[in-house]
Amino acid sequence: MSTYIGQFITYAIFAAGIGLFSIWPEYRMLDDNEAVVSVTFSHSSKRIGACRELTQAELNELAPNMRKPNSCPRERHPTYLELRADGQVIFSDTLLPSGLWEDGKANVYHRSRLKAGTYEIFIGMNDSGTSEGFDFEETIGMTLAPGQNLVVGFDDQNNMFILK
Repeated sequence: MSTYIGQFITYAIFAAGIGLFSIWPEYRMLDDNEAVVSVTFSHSSKRIGACRELTQAELNELAPNMRKPNSCPRERHPTYLELRADGQVIFSDTLLPSGLWEDGKANVYHRSRLKAGTYEIFIGMNDSGTSEGFDFEETIGMTLAPGQNLVVGFDDQNNMFILK
C-alpha cells in the first residue's frame, strides 16, 4: 500500500513540474511594439541562354531517341531579391536555382522584425541576370500593427508580388 502512495506522490510531483514549465517562463516571439515582415516563395528565373534550332547535321550526330529540333540550356540565372522599409534595406540576397543542373526554382524564406508603424515597403527582384535594376518590383504604403505578420509572396502566373 505504501508503494502505491509513494508512486502517486512521485507522479504528482512530476506532473506538477511539467505543468509549471508549460506556463513559466513566459515565451514571447515579439516585443509589444514589433511586427514581422515575412518573404516566402519559390520562383523560376529566366534561362541562361536562348533556345536554338539544331541543324540537320547536328541532328544526324545524335542518337535517334535524342533528336529534338531545339537545344535549350537548362541552367537558370540566380535571382536577386531586395526588401526595403522607408528606403532602408532590411533584406537582400542572391538566391541560387535548385537542382543538380541549377535548373529548378530558387526558394526564399526570411522573417524581419520591424517596429510597428507606417512604412513604405519596397520589394524588388531581378531574375534575368541584368546588372542593374529589377525585373519585378512593388512599392506599397502600409501600417504595421503590433504583432502583425506581413507576408510577401510572388505570383508566377501574373508576374507580380503579393503582400498580405
